[in-house]
Amino acid sequence: MKQAIPILPIAPTRSHFPADEARQPWLALLLDVQQLTDHAVSEGIQRETRKGKTLACARGCASCCRTHTDIPVYPLELMGIAWYATEKLAAPLRAHVQTQLQQHATRDACPFLVDEACAIHPLRPMACRHFNVFGRQCAPGEDAFHSRREAVLTPIKALKDKALRVMLRHHDIKSETERRRQVETGEVHRLAQSLRDLRWETLAARMAAFDKIR
Repeated sequence: MKQAIPILPIAPTRSHFPADEARQPWLALLLDVQQLTDHAVSEGIQRETRKGKTLACARGCASCCRTHTDIPVYPLELMGIAWYATEKLAAPLRAHVQTQLQQHATRDACPFLVDEACAIHPLRPMACRHFNVFGRQCAPGEDAFHSRREAVLTPIKALKDKALRVMLRHHDIKSETERRRQVETGEVHRLAQSLRDLRWETLAARMAAFDKIR
């Protein structure tokens, strides 16, 4: 396992893929949602560190990528993941991810986990962005959300909800009142699917088809 390098909270910045955003307007919306999500997380981390807590999550620590079997992922996020894996991943990482996508049903980890790092980190889902642990790193097999909930970050609710409301624009819900209602009632979460349960072999095939035509 790689040595864990502490992550310091920084001001969130928006990812930019100008040509792709011009070609696919939904991508610009997704990147806006991700920036809002990162802002909620950053504010939450700063709030906890002011209380004297220390962020345990670090580069090289990937316990949650193995223990979490119910990671929710929304349709807009799936589009982003598929786009990034198909058009942005380069060799040799690309081949590694394709193999894992084909074998995902027999793996005990997220199919995008490669060498203790997320291969699609810029496009990782909200749930992955939200999950941060304070105090000590997770033990092998531990899901801190269930074993020590008090050590797991709770993002700033107002900012988290705003990201969800913006995401609902993708579903052609034009009314801010309706978007707010769906977030406040939790109806928005019906859109999500479990990342581990998806048929990722279809993405591997899509990547292979893309390789043939580019």
